[in-house]
Amino acid sequence: MSLKQKLQRDLLLALLQCDGTPMPENSLLEAAMIMRRVDKPTLGDAQDALKDIEAEGYATGLSEPLQERSWTLTTKGTHKARQLRS
Repeated sequence: MSLKQKLQRDLLLALLQCDGTPMPENSLLEAAMIMRRVDKPTLGDAQDALKDIEAEGYATGLSEPLQERSWTLTTKGTHKARQLRS
């Protein structure tokens, strides 16, 4: 499994733990990087993984003007994250 795939998995599982509560982007990226610290991912690695998750329709990011973007799982993403958890 590549680093990007591991980060994608970690991002999905972190969002699943939020149980539908939006998670601020910086906190989400930091959580994924901490879970993968042995692989020493960069912030760019985590951002790329998050972009791919969004592009695949697993998560969506929303923000108010002048506020940090927050992320939640889509229905498709919730299903995928639950599969990864088992």
